[in-house]
Amino acid sequence: MKLEDIKLVTKCQKGDKKAFKSLISKYYPFVYKFLIKLTEDENLAQDLTQETFLNLIRHIEKYNTYGKAKFSTYLITISKNCYIDELRKSRKIEVNFDSNEYIASLISDNNQEEKIINKLYAKSISKELENLTENQKVAIKLKYIEGLTLKEISELLDVEPKTIKSRIHNGITKVRRLLNKRGEYFE
Repeated sequence: MKLEDIKLVTKCQKGDKKAFKSLISKYYPFVYKFLIKLTEDENLAQDLTQETFLNLIRHIEKYNTYGKAKFSTYLITISKNCYIDELRKSRKIEVNFDSNEYIASLISDNNQEEKIINKLYAKSISKELENLTENQKVAIKLKYIEGLTLKEISELLDVEPKTIKSRIHNGITKVRRLLNKRGEYFE
């Protein structure tokens, strides 16, 4: 962690309002951009960014300035949790499936005929994605919509890459199983 950030966070932990203002000004664009990519909704991203900073203010004392986690990782974790809480409240996931390539990438092995067939199942797949855990939905969305690597996702979510890989694999397996039960997808 940069010395400048350590000083700022330490002042915030002591209740310095000017330090909070500086910290928020510095990191607001970073958090907002992350949430825009995650939610694909400017209004929701703004609301969640504000919620992230409210949670930061309430719990700044929990951040260890000399611990392993970077401050930016701590903030991303808070924002991710705000997003997951929002998903739980609304019991839905906002995923833009305009790109049928996303759907095809979930279940295709690059065979053109199979990709075309898979595109027909986009609506069914999006419905079945709602049955996944929030962690699985977020991991799948970051991997296939945002195009992030497992390493990038693990850094953003502060989770081991093998855990991210497992969430994605288990989520996709569950979607396939549910579609097979309905007779809508055949491997």
